[in-house]
Amino acid sequence: MGLKTMLSWTDGCKYFLLILARIIFRIGLLCSVFFVYSLQLIALVSQKKILASRLLAFASRLVLHALGVQVVVCGQAGEYLNKSSQSRIYLYNHQNPLDLFLIQGYLQIPSLTTAGLHLGLVFPWFSLSASNAGHVLMNHREPLSRRSAVHRASDVVRKYGGIVIAPNGSLKTSIFQRVSASALILARKHQSLIIPCFFSYSNLEIPEKDFYHPLIILAKRLPAPLAKIKCRIGLSADLDCPADFRDREGFRRAVQAYYREQQESD
Repeated sequence: MGLKTMLSWTDGCKYFLLILARIIFRIGLLCSVFFVYSLQLIALVSQKKILASRLLAFASRLVLHALGVQVVVCGQAGEYLNKSSQSRIYLYNHQNPLDLFLIQGYLQIPSLTTAGLHLGLVFPWFSLSASNAGHVLMNHREPLSRRSAVHRASDVVRKYGGIVIAPNGSLKTSIFQRVSASALILARKHQSLIIPCFFSYSNLEIPEKDFYHPLIILAKRLPAPLAKIKCRIGLSADLDCPADFRDREGFRRAVQAYYREQQESD
């Protein structure tokens, strides 16, 4: 009985030390994140906008590393890396508050996002930093902001050749509940390809009540085990979009059918 107690105590100590080491290591990485982010702000103030955007991408990759999140981008990588004259509208199933860091850090494509509403609590002047990188910030609760965002997204497509859009619009709304026609409107206006991306998550469950509380997410991720976000990039042909760009209902069905199929095969 004494031996079992001792072994149990030893295992408990090992587990405690492991968690402690993990927390210390990740805090160290977070310090690096804020250092790089500070350099990004300095570059932004100095009007070195390209450098600032690259530093923001690096800081985004560091954020995910510091939170113990591995990122895998796979699929038709050449489809989004290949530069062509035809612009592209990328769709994805937005389900996690950390998605933006993957988009900025790994895909490095501007997005339509609401992240400016809450990430400013952790990263000062985040809205300015994100806007410099091409992201279109909006408040999804305000109709005027949503309409304005679509117009600004059009400018981004014209300038950068592409944008990432979550058709469900909000973390709390599933893509099987809502599919915005914004991507269809932009694709019609710019004659763009619509390319679906499927995000899947492992060991990265974040309660809905914490979605818009980045400090709580950060604190909970410090001792947490390793997690993974996998981004699978498809082809425009994978999405069975209606030939008529005015067919919003057909577009909704096509998008939901694609993500349902991806979810079932994941």
